[in-house]
Amino acid sequence: MKQNYDPTSFFDFLDFGPVKTYACDGLRTLAVYCRGNCEQMEKLLEPTPFTLADDRFVVSVADFANIRALTGRPSYPYFDAAIVLPVEINGERGGNYYFEWEDSHVSVASGRELWGYPKRFAKIALNEIEGGLHAKTWDYEKPVFDIDFTFDDSVTGENWNDVAMAPHFQVRAVPEVDGPGFESFKVISRDAGQDFELLSKHRGRATVEFGPEIQVADEPFEIVEVLGAEYTVGNYVSSQENGIPRIVASFV
Repeated sequence: MKQNYDPTSFFDFLDFGPVKTYACDGLRTLAVYCRGNCEQMEKLLEPTPFTLADDRFVVSVADFANIRALTGRPSYPYFDAAIVLPVEINGERGGNYYFEWEDSHVSVASGRELWGYPKRFAKIALNEIEGGLHAKTWDYEKPVFDIDFTFDDSVTGENWNDVAMAPHFQVRAVPEVDGPGFESFKVISRDAGQDFELLSKHRGRATVEFGPEIQVADEPFEIVEVLGAEYTVGNYVSSQENGIPRIVASFV
């Protein structure tokens, strides 16, 4: 073994560093609020330590084109797409990123390893069109989900303003190398949105179409109703105070 070896140097081999504080000016986010099938949503959460807190969930696409690291290694631009479920643990409510995709190998690896976000690689687009936006996520040739959003000032958001999607609750689990269980199994809580500076918000109507990849026990994940959507632009910060997760439960 090398003398005086510094394990943190292994981040150079992994090609991502412990970048825990970062910012993104002009972050564009499209969030579609849907009502789901409670039986299916509870089925999705069965393998997790979370309970279902509501029958409303979010389908989102975010453009981190202007991301910059505040400490550590440089950050690289990426798109993020997700389906966030409302959950509860130990009496606290928030959102669980249950399905998530990004279009950067570095951000996929770092998000999974550092904090347990279930990121997978996919192609993602969020394009402005006449009167609205079109968002698309696809896994090579397989469609993941497709969103059409139309600006509509008559949409108020009253059908979803009360649903708690923050903080994020994620499971960070490290499997045993030589056993059937986990070396570490922690639930983390993170709420970087506390430092978000909103620049603009527009609401409207939306349609969402899931591809075959979004399933519950081999059945399509049902959208009972699309309640509406919000398109926001703002300055995002994952700060030392609010962007670093705290551990709220440990099962190993």
